[in-house]
Parts: sequence; structure tokens; C-alpha cells
Amino acid sequence: MRTFREDLECAVAFHGHLCSGQCIGVKMAHMGMRLIDIDNETGGKKIMVFSECNRCPSDSLMIATGCRIGKRTFYFKDLGKVAASFLNLETGKAVRVCRTKHCYPPEGADMIAFYEALPESEFLEAEEVNIQLGEGDNPGPPVRVVVCDTCGEEVMDNRHIAQGEKTLCKSCAREAYYQACKHV
Repeated sequence: MRTFREDLECAVAFHGHLCSGQCIGVKMAHMGMRLIDIDNETGGKKIMVFSECNRCPSDSLMIATGCRIGKRTFYFKDLGKVAASFLNLETGKAVRVCRTKHCYPPEGADMIAFYEALPESEFLEAEEVNIQLGEGDNPGPPVRVVVCDTCGEEVMDNRHIAQGEKTLCKSCAREAYYQACKHV
């Protein structure tokens, strides 16, 4: 397994700067992978991660686990919590790791050394969870592609909505995160 410092170095390069969130995310990733029997050097497509925040820890979770949105092994669930669930795709074993206490290095302390030495039990907690994946949630090619009857755009992996006889994308079914203005 790669070390805390090895993963942190890569996470900082990806994220753009060193911060407590990067350190916390690496510690969470290492704990989660250990608890589901995954090694971050050989885990590859054997793991799936569900991050619950859109902050710094998510970047380091991706780097430390090797999971990516584009590989369909990293999912973002915006719950606003410094927490993530880790699923071993071969065994089905899953754990959720969350931060239970704010722990920051004292003023002037070496941040990397502080978090490297900080025991997980001081600020993280884990519980076994059950994660049910839908037909279109697994890594790999799309299992189904449909065309929205309103906008004509393709919708992959059962992310469409059936309204009567119509097949709609979530945007056309009024579940968009944006409001269309005009084509450019």
C-alpha cells in the first residue's frame, strides 16, 4: 500500500495546494480501503467510492483510491459531510468513514507530520454499510442509452424519466440544475 506521504504528495499536486482537507481525505481513504480489504496499489476497478462533500477531501479520496468519475468508480453525493463510503466490488463489503471531530495542527506545526501521526480514532469513525447498486451504476460501458423525446439528447444508464409514453432526460422533466436561455 502506498504511504500517507506518497498519496498526499499526489493529492496536493492534483488539488493545487496542501491543506487539512487533503490530509483528512487521504487518511479517510486509507482507513476505508483497509477496512474493505483493498490495497490502493492493486485495487483498480475493485473499489467504488461515494463522497459526501464537494470540498478538498474529495480530491484526495480520488487520488488515494484511484477512483474517478469518468471510470464510474467515484460518485459524489452532496450531503455536505466530510464522509465517504467505500465498496469492495468483488466481495460486496462496504464501510462508511466520517470525520467526527475537527483536528487541526497547532499554529506553526508541520501539517503533514501532524496528520501522519494522528490516530484515525482521534477524528474518524467507521461503520459497515450496505450499498445497493442499480443496473447502470457499475463501472464499464453504458448498459442502456435512450433518446429524450423532448430535446433529442442521449441519456445513459437509466438516468431517464418515463412520463406516460414519453422518455425524458431529467432536464426536460424539470429536474435540471440549470435554466436554459438560448442556443449559441
